[in-house]
Amino acid sequence: MLLEITNNLNNKKLINDRVIQTIIICLFSMIFCQVLKFIIISIKRKEVNWNILYSTGGFPSSHSGLCMSLVTSLLLFQLNDTGMLDWSFVVALIFSIIVIHDAMGVRLEASKHAKILNNLTSDMTVEEKRTIGFGKKGFLKEMLGHKSFEVAGGVFFGVLIGIIGFLIFKNMI
Repeated sequence: MLLEITNNLNNKKLINDRVIQTIIICLFSMIFCQVLKFIIISIKRKEVNWNILYSTGGFPSSHSGLCMSLVTSLLLFQLNDTGMLDWSFVVALIFSIIVIHDAMGVRLEASKHAKILNNLTSDMTVEEKRTIGFGKKGFLKEMLGHKSFEVAGGVFFGVLIGIIGFLIFKNMI
């Protein structure tokens, strides 16, 4: 029995081409959104801040872009390859709804609270702020969550990149 299972595994790839293609699409979507966010913020502020490339918050939401490119590519690949959706699409869809809701809900509220706390403690020294948990620099990060248009931008670019990725990869099996 074990020998039979081992032989079956040896004859099959554990990671098929669609998995790799979907990962490429999703990573490209996230990187695209982060780079676009970096460019937009650099132009707005008229200065380059490399930390933006790996920060949260802002337009477009890279988390939403990643999630929606995953949902879109799964939807299109599964319908194209099998004519039906499987459980992985449902998991990706539910996961995406949670991530997007969190970005506009909890994380956005945390951003608002950070701004208020930073203002309330503006007369304190950095050392005093550090002792109460304000981090090494003495302030709380304010760019955490997303406004609805920032999430909508991530959703738009995620769906668009998912469609383009599908069109590029659909015949590459």
